[in-house]
Amino acid sequence: MHSYRITIFSILLTLFALAIPAFAQDPDTITVETNLVNIGVTVKDRSGNHVTGLTKDNFEIYDNGKKQEVVLFSDEAAPVSYGFVYDLHPEFSERQKRVLESIREFTARLREEDDFFTIVFNKRGSLVLDFVPTVEQVARHLSLDEKNEPNSLYDAIFLAAEKAEERPNTKRTLIVISDGKDDDSHHSFSELSKRLRGLNVQVFSVLVNDENDLRYSDITLEKRPRALDTDLTLDRAALEELSKESGGRAQETVDRDLVNLVGIYNRISMEMRFQYSVGFYPDESDGKWHKLKVNIDHPIQGRRLKLTYRKGYQSAPAP
Repeated sequence: MHSYRITIFSILLTLFALAIPAFAQDPDTITVETNLVNIGVTVKDRSGNHVTGLTKDNFEIYDNGKKQEVVLFSDEAAPVSYGFVYDLHPEFSERQKRVLESIREFTARLREEDDFFTIVFNKRGSLVLDFVPTVEQVARHLSLDEKNEPNSLYDAIFLAAEKAEERPNTKRTLIVISDGKDDDSHHSFSELSKRLRGLNVQVFSVLVNDENDLRYSDITLEKRPRALDTDLTLDRAALEELSKESGGRAQETVDRDLVNLVGIYNRISMEMRFQYSVGFYPDESDGKWHKLKVNIDHPIQGRRLKLTYRKGYQSAPAP
């Protein structure tokens, strides 16, 4: 009986060994490549209306000037992952309440397949949560002796970008609410910029002014801003550059009311939902920064179109 069991086991082992090459040669086996470059493209007409109905054949992608084959295309309203980064100031308790309430109101209306997280911080520390805290929760946590990081703007955006990249949705965006000032982050602006280049995350900046600031401009409505005579000019310009490079944009607003802030988030949400997703496989991986250019091959009915997308990507190092 013992010898019989050994014989049966030997036969099964042999059959299993013979089956392995058959599985390996299965023509239906799917090989997943990880070097796909995915680009979210917003297309608007001269009046600022979203242009729908475009197809894969309408898009041309250039990688460092070389035309690429479009292997990925989608015009569906795919799920979106939102990351809110709120740079709060202890002296503005009413602003804190308005901003947190605006995020809570917006996120309460998200689709079931969307998701979000929040990072709120100031010099005392930070909270990283999958819900929107109350002012009381923030105050209670940041009054503790423990000083959690990040507690500066660039570090908070760096962490948020990393968290967004881990989300399962292909559309990922950060909404940064700040006056634009950074206080001694561990990550420099250039380090943050380089990291964002390597991620498929779009950054939208909401630059909050006080009532006595000299500028109000809604960049999403293509209005040209007037000069702002404050020391924050360069800081705000840096955030605007980060947003533009990632395929997002910046919006300046006076801190007035809840409705104004929710309206800004809703416009960002519309941009993300109407985006086209196009992608290609790069010819090579060289570890360098590659410039991207996207064109619409045939303007629809002669309309002048404006495209918004990330300006490049950081290629993976050569194996």
